[in-house]
Amino acid sequence: MNSTHKRTLAALLAGVALTLPAAAQEDGLVIGHAAAVTGLLAPYDGPDGVACRVAQINDAGGILGKPVTLLTRDTKSDPVTAANIAQELIDAGADVLFGPPTDDGLIPMAGLALGQGMAVLSVGSTQPAFPQASPENGYLVPYGDNASGAAAAELAYAAGHRKAALMIAHDVGAYSLVTPEYFAQAFEKLGGKIVGRVAYHHGLADYTPQVTEISNMAEKPDVIFGAILVPDAGVFLRTLASADVNIPVYGTDGFDDPSLIPVSGEGGKLATFITHGFPSEGSALKAFYEDCAARGFNVQNIFFGLGGEAVDVVKTAVEAAGSFEPAAINAAIREIQGMKGIASGSITYKDQNGTPLKEMVALQIKDGAFVEVARPTPAWVPAP
Repeated sequence: MNSTHKRTLAALLAGVALTLPAAAQEDGLVIGHAAAVTGLLAPYDGPDGVACRVAQINDAGGILGKPVTLLTRDTKSDPVTAANIAQELIDAGADVLFGPPTDDGLIPMAGLALGQGMAVLSVGSTQPAFPQASPENGYLVPYGDNASGAAAAELAYAAGHRKAALMIAHDVGAYSLVTPEYFAQAFEKLGGKIVGRVAYHHGLADYTPQVTEISNMAEKPDVIFGAILVPDAGVFLRTLASADVNIPVYGTDGFDDPSLIPVSGEGGKLATFITHGFPSEGSALKAFYEDCAARGFNVQNIFFGLGGEAVDVVKTAVEAAGSFEPAAINAAIREIQGMKGIASGSITYKDQNGTPLKEMVALQIKDGAFVEVARPTPAWVPAP
């Protein structure tokens, strides 16, 4: 393998450009990525996917004939660190910023970048609260939690479920707190009923108290919804199965990590979750994964694909604007319509207020692997 294709995490964290010396990269695009490389949010960011896509683009001649420079710093999943890093990246000459997966880190970053009209994109966040709070320069690369919550509700209702219990947590921004309420709005609009809300926090080694609370509800749920992160999603599913509480659990992209399968054990059969894409045979996502793996990158999960997709959003904007100026890139992102993505078939930002219109995929676990079961498009989506 050519040594230029062996991108190491150490090199990324040092801010090393991916192809050429700094002197040769003048006037090209500089991407600054404040990434959750380590910590609780690490499975939901895509620094390696960003790095691989930059490598592919540079190998193909760059953007507008200029190479792309990538500067990556680790936020350690801490929102205060994310804001500090954002300022460092702006001072280092970034033209666009990529941020971590939660709104509490993204919103301060967008505030710092606004003075230059610089766009801030989140590779992994699905929280519409971010672009709502940063309407001039804040963008999600994934769909919004309101859309995935509605899609999960429609699938659950179509499967015959009518009484839902919600899992509620307060410790990862708006994701695990607000997404269940989006599900609730859509489920109730369809005719379903919310029969209880169960509190938890991420990092629990035992979900027996929560499972017991669900079992003892006066009105028994026939479905559970939670925007739960791994490994907790797997622990919760395993605890349900161990207690013989075999209630189907619907979730969102927090479930989408290969570790869910071994951790959940027999409980994996209870899970259905909405996510961003699936590497089916012949898909752009599968081709991206295979090429990146051949280049020596660690293809962890769907957020790797979203990392590549984030770079393509910026590439599309730069080419449309014909400029590397931050404000021009920001303005061009707002006009993107029908862009073909890596994880998604089509991406539109025009008239979407920073949360793109994208397709979704529903997955389950069968025979020890994720399998695609639907591509839902919700008929109604709650306002963020």
